Amino acid sequence: MSTFKARGIIIKETLVGDNDKALIILLKDYGKFTVWARNCRNGKSKLLAGSWLFSYADFIIYDSGKTLSLNQVDMIENFYNLTEDLDSLAYGTYFLEFVDKNIQEATPINDIMLLLLKSLLILSKSTVISPKLISKIFEIKFLQLNGYMPIINNCIHCNKSIKDEKNIYWGTNGVVCKDCKDKEQHLLKISPNIISVLNHILSSKVDKLYNFNVSENILNELSLISKKLLKIHLYTELKSTSFIEQLENI
Repeated sequence: MSTFKARGIIIKETLVGDNDKALIILLKDYGKFTVWARNCRNGKSKLLAGSWLFSYADFIIYDSGKTLSLNQVDMIENFYNLTEDLDSLAYGTYFLEFVDKNIQEATPINDIMLLLLKSLLILSKSTVISPKLISKIFEIKFLQLNGYMPIINNCIHCNKSIKDEKNIYWGTNGVVCKDCKDKEQHLLKISPNIISVLNHILSSKVDKLYNFNVSENILNELSLISKKLLKIHLYTELKSTSFIEQLENI
């Protein structure tokens, strides 16, 4: 039995009984864990303000050997701005659910945590880049950090450079040249400009990810590419996805 301190962000909450919550917290250097926040919904509880979704804080946690219990929260950022805009809240919730569904418990993933925090920060404060573009960058960078690296500068079949190609296609896990397009079904024709965007996402550190914008056409291409990659590599049946789709169709 021991008590430890760790910095983290709450990515899921489940109400238990009248006053408790079961929190899933992504902890720096530790990974994802379920932590009990007992009596946190009581108006007088010292845990009340720091036991909500999006809470980024220093958590003091008691480990009984069987369960983890939250003892104290020192708040760093609550991402309150996300709650003031429906689109931002929808995408922020999607990022949390996406991370929760696609990472294992008790596995340190500080790079994923940094990506999540940076994405939420940009989502909550930027007025330049759209939530949809933030989400596509987030998805593709998440895949890369998990070891799923698409091939974007050479044809996945013949390894030919596509640098000077005018007709480029997206296949199973990367680009396909015009000479190899008959080797795959369900190809997506893409513009050369999308290659520059993908190279930027894959080569940039997390703190430099969101320093660009794209046209609506490029964003649509990026969305289709990301969708194909997620379908191949990750679990993507998320409740928050359907809500985002409803918002985009309004």
